[in-house]
Amino acid sequence: MSEAEGAAPPPAIDVGAWLRAAREQAGLSIDAAAQQLKLAPRQVRALEEGRYADLPGRTFVRGFVRNYARLLKLDPEEVVAALPGADAVPALGGPSIGSTARPMGELPLAQGPRASWSRWAIPIALAAAVAVAAFYEWMRPDERTRTEVGGPIPFAPAEPAPPAADAGTPLPNPLSGGAPGGETPPLPAGGATTPADPSSAAPAPPLPVAPAPAEAPPAAPPANATPTAPIRTAATGEATLVIQYRASAWTQVKDASGQVLLVTDGAPGTSRTVTGTPPFDLVLGNASEASVTWRGQPFDLAPHVRANVARVRLP
Repeated sequence: MSEAEGAAPPPAIDVGAWLRAAREQAGLSIDAAAQQLKLAPRQVRALEEGRYADLPGRTFVRGFVRNYARLLKLDPEEVVAALPGADAVPALGGPSIGSTARPMGELPLAQGPRASWSRWAIPIALAAAVAVAAFYEWMRPDERTRTEVGGPIPFAPAEPAPPAADAGTPLPNPLSGGAPGGETPPLPAGGATTPADPSSAAPAPPLPVAPAPAEAPPAAPPANATPTAPIRTAATGEATLVIQYRASAWTQVKDASGQVLLVTDGAPGTSRTVTGTPPFDLVLGNASEASVTWRGQPFDLAPHVRANVARVRLP
């Protein structure tokens, strides 16, 4: 039993002073004691100074004192029994809980949490977003309405031209007042005659058309000709790459779209010509045994060679 526990308290002892003396003898600060008791430092001070009205109520005061006594190696029941009565301290006369503010680490009070608008902020924002989306969908016209109101105007085919007049049908004579049938009305006195209708003349026969000469078949290549890769004319925006091999060298060429234009081992003494849309991605193994001509100009591979493998993008 410790010295503080063995010493009997004098009559009408001040429990707060008793606890303070035991704390100081144990070498604890108010903050350290409050941390171990899970209380606020101001509540520990209220216990030691006897300000029970600043504490939640009789039940909590007795619990605080009992825990404080255990911490200081005192007899909890003896210290609780030394608390003053209700006639001396009215705050200890009933179990009611006082209305004190609760900092972090204090026990909860009887007062409920205050309503805060922030707890409704997220539901209100979600409801507003749903309402805006529904209003937008309701206001947006459907496909049928867009076609009827703002859609493209359907193309109306032009009316067919009236058929040409038959060569054998006489046209109305403007001098005869537009009489159909080519009939000539009686002439006035004086013996004037109306010229013949040119449409009544027989149509001229069509001219003969000479037949087109037959296309000559392509000439066969000579028997001793060496087959070469086809060379196509570079279109607008295309470029040509020529690779000449002094020894076998693995080659891969891709165009701007990533399409593989050439994959070969490059036999010695041969060359390959590639035409496509630049930039080209060229990978050339055994690069020291090959030479490159890009857009008609020699291209130096040396700055792009690592371990005798050239990797270069040709713009």
